[in-house]
Amino acid sequence: MSMRFLTIGLGHCGGKIANSFKGLAKTRRGVIVDVCAINTDKADLLTHTNIPEGNKLCIGSGRGAARDWEEGRRAAIEARGHIEELIRRLLAPDTDIVLLTLGEGGGSGSGIAPIVAEIIGDLGGECIAIATLPFERESVKTKINAVRGLDLLYRQEALKALICIDNDKIVAHYPHKTLTEAYEAVNKVVVETFLDLVDLAHMPSRADRIDESELSTIFRYEGFATLSNYKARSDEVEDLSSTLIDTWNSSLFADVDTRTAVGAIFGIEGPSHLFTTLQVDRVRRCFKDTLIGRDVVLGIYPIERSPWVSIVGVLVGLDIPGKIRSLYELARREYQRHLEAVEERRMRKRRGLFEFEELEAVEKPLEAPRVVEPAPTPTAISISEKRSILDFVGGLSGQSFTEEEFKDLLRSEFNLGEQELERILDELRYNGWIFEPRRGVIRVL
Repeated sequence: MSMRFLTIGLGHCGGKIANSFKGLAKTRRGVIVDVCAINTDKADLLTHTNIPEGNKLCIGSGRGAARDWEEGRRAAIEARGHIEELIRRLLAPDTDIVLLTLGEGGGSGSGIAPIVAEIIGDLGGECIAIATLPFERESVKTKINAVRGLDLLYRQEALKALICIDNDKIVAHYPHKTLTEAYEAVNKVVVETFLDLVDLAHMPSRADRIDESELSTIFRYEGFATLSNYKARSDEVEDLSSTLIDTWNSSLFADVDTRTAVGAIFGIEGPSHLFTTLQVDRVRRCFKDTLIGRDVVLGIYPIERSPWVSIVGVLVGLDIPGKIRSLYELARREYQRHLEAVEERRMRKRRGLFEFEELEAVEKPLEAPRVVEPAPTPTAISISEKRSILDFVGGLSGQSFTEEEFKDLLRSEFNLGEQELERILDELRYNGWIFEPRRGVIRVL
């Protein structure tokens, strides 16, 4: 009996993971992987050589989503019928797990994934998702895409588990690999964790073992999840329980509070001499102390004279990872600074390049003395006061007033005389800050 996956790659990153899943699964027994890819970038779909051409769906313009999650979402909504048709064709009656793979931060994966999860729910199915999180040093737009995409995906009823890969950990794990090689290595870890769990579900054991039904149903617990895949030489492992804790504290996945897990499946494979009653009891105690009252499945696989110890597993029903909370706060702060910078440039453009008051005073020709008694000269408005007036008027952008209401606002705010006020109004009209849609009405631009 084989375990069956339907893997749906979304966007650039998700397509790469799905392509790797299909390629690596070819060498494994006991697993069937149906696979498809959905993207707004037609050229990127061509690179997925392990995915049949008939299972690739290009939506939107075909030129990408311009790193805009709303553009990706809009493309998915418009192509909803085609997406549903593709998934319906591939969703077999014996499909055990539907797996969405995507990168959070671009436009395609972030925008498409919530719509795909919704469609799967409409078809009566459930799914889990694996999403990569952006690097901390990526742009504010990438962070906004990620937090919006994660939130919309997490809310979908059909989504049962959300597994997050922390891209910031790639540097520590693969410091000397090229970025492309590092991404490929991460994809391999993700895929092989699932495939190794399937292998254990088909492996006989003289002790406790994992079966397929336990593996396919563990994801019924809603929330976040994390994977663990650890391998070491058996002569380097002295205590299995300590090694077990290290596996989920040093993985590529977003750090989680293991105490919040609702369920877990772990399989431990290694030389027979390591599985003494004392060692196994310590492992069970580790689970009991960490996951009190939780649903824990533990498989023990002793192999005579094995040179390796392998620990593979999944924790499910976890609370929101700290990385995602910090990603949201970082995105919020950076977006506020971004808005402030955009507004400052907008105001700068409206003020123009230079202040010409001094030049006008120099260029203005001297007037011949008049015989009549001159009227009192109004107090000149300083450059700083003029700047304050422009900032004040800019804050009224989009609003309309009667001419008298607008004058009263300026009088009360800056204590201007009538001649000063008229001069300011003339300058505002001339420089395009205000216009009169009809007589006696002023609209601030």
